[in-house]
Amino acid sequence: MENMQNKVARVPNLVDWSTGEIRLLSAKCNSCNTYFFPKEHYQHRPGCSRERVEDVLLPAKGKLASYTIQYYPCPPPFKTEKKITPYGIGLIEFEEENIQVTGIITDTDLKSLEIGMEMETTTLSMYTNEEKQDVVTWAFRAVQ
Repeated sequence: MENMQNKVARVPNLVDWSTGEIRLLSAKCNSCNTYFFPKEHYQHRPGCSRERVEDVLLPAKGKLASYTIQYYPCPPPFKTEKKITPYGIGLIEFEEENIQVTGIITDTDLKSLEIGMEMETTTLSMYTNEEKQDVVTWAFRAVQ
C-alpha cells in the first residue's frame, strides 16, 4: 500500500485511493455490459439502449496485453519534474471487465516486461504544486 497523504490527482475522477488500494474509476453500462475509462467516455455497443450506467472501480491488478518503450520525453501538456525516459507505455487488460487501459509503466525493469505478466495500478509523481502537494497520475507496475 502506498502512502497517498499529501497527494492530489492531476486529473480528477480518474484514480481512487480511498480504499487503500489504487484503482481506476470506471463506469459500466448495464444495458450492453460495456466498461468505460475514463468513466465519462461512454462508448456503448451498437443497438444499446444506453441506460443504467453505474460508476465502478476497476480491479487493482490486470495483465500486460501490449507495450512499447519510449526513449523521448512525454509531449505537452504532460510534464514531470524528473526525467523518466526511457519509460514504458503499457496496455493493461482487466479480463473480467473486458477493458484495456493504457498507462505509463513505472517502478519496473523494462527489460523484464512480458506479455501476460501481472501488473498493478499505481501512481506516478509528476510535480509539486503551489500548495506543496505531490501531483500524480495513474500508472502501472509489475506485481512484485
